[in-house]
Amino acid sequence: MSFDFGLAHPCPHLTIEEVVVLETDRMSLLPKQPIASARLRLTAGSVLIPPSGVMSAAMLRGALSGPFRILKGSQQILLQTRTQSLTTPLPLGSRISTEAVASLLTKAAQTAAMNVEIRAEDGYLVLTDTSEQGPSSRVAVRGSAAAAVGFGGQFQARGHEIYPPWGFAEVPDVTTTLGLAIRKISSRYIRFVRPLRTNPIFRLTYTTVQGKCRRCGSTGIENDFKVLSTGGFLLVRNEDKLNQGMLKILSTLKGSNPYHPEYGTDLLRRIGLKAIGPNVNTITEDVTKAASLFQRTQEIQARFQEVTAQERLGSVLSINTTPIPNNPTVFEVMLVATTNANTPVVIRTVYAAPGTAALAGSNGLSLGLDGLGLNPQTRTLPAFG
Repeated sequence: MSFDFGLAHPCPHLTIEEVVVLETDRMSLLPKQPIASARLRLTAGSVLIPPSGVMSAAMLRGALSGPFRILKGSQQILLQTRTQSLTTPLPLGSRISTEAVASLLTKAAQTAAMNVEIRAEDGYLVLTDTSEQGPSSRVAVRGSAAAAVGFGGQFQARGHEIYPPWGFAEVPDVTTTLGLAIRKISSRYIRFVRPLRTNPIFRLTYTTVQGKCRRCGSTGIENDFKVLSTGGFLLVRNEDKLNQGMLKILSTLKGSNPYHPEYGTDLLRRIGLKAIGPNVNTITEDVTKAASLFQRTQEIQARFQEVTAQERLGSVLSINTTPIPNNPTVFEVMLVATTNANTPVVIRTVYAAPGTAALAGSNGLSLGLDGLGLNPQTRTLPAFG
């Protein structure tokens, strides 16, 4: 059984980890495309930055490592946050371990329902405020025993705002032409509420609008390999491979492949000649020749590998070429055929100046309707306005 890579997919208009730098105002992040959805991911290094910003809690680390020498008359310790305080005595001794002091203070804080974390870290006492974050977060150690356990010089700390909150700002609407449809698109970007002091490298994952999507070129079709979550590529077989193979030959300009100059059609040369106007019969003849060439190609392929009956083009039942009303440069072609397994196959495509797009056929994918300005239900051109 032969297979091919699945090449044409509805584009998700998703950009992953685009590098975005701060503008001169140090508040604005302007991606290369408008942001279409509030569901996005903004990071700086390994830090995820939500709309609420990134704040750090107050953390105070002692300057002396244990064991500590705690003398009589100097054993009271006072712990403070912005809204709470606790006073408790420490045990007397010349070699009181850091772990013992941390355990005693932790039990006292839990009894008093004080929102502070006390731990021993590499022999030092470390206190962290767990009730608040940012500049309002504070933690302090005072009392007669403060110096003995490492808080004689630096006895308090406060939290910081690492990245301020951000929201969306909009620039004036810009007009974009999607094929034959004219639409208004609002360009949204990210704006922090305050200027940043640092200059990190930001990475942004977001979706954009079709009319500004660099991934598909505004066509709505992503013509590329698709990697699955398993790490492999999306493959097509049987009728889907036949459908894609016919669309590839119909969309290829004849002579563009130097190794196979006979592959393709002259359809793209005929479309767009408003002064002369392509003849429907001529387009139908080109499609017929392409189908015959495709059959001969499959016959040669079958000499070297298995080509299933489901993927081989059997007989062409009909070719219907329809010009779009009021525009002689857009044609829809629908080819109805059967496979060698006698399975019906419908292949539909639209030719327009300056390109082509696949429509819903046997594989069920509707590709290219928005990019060509065609209405999915009526397949007619929308009114300008």
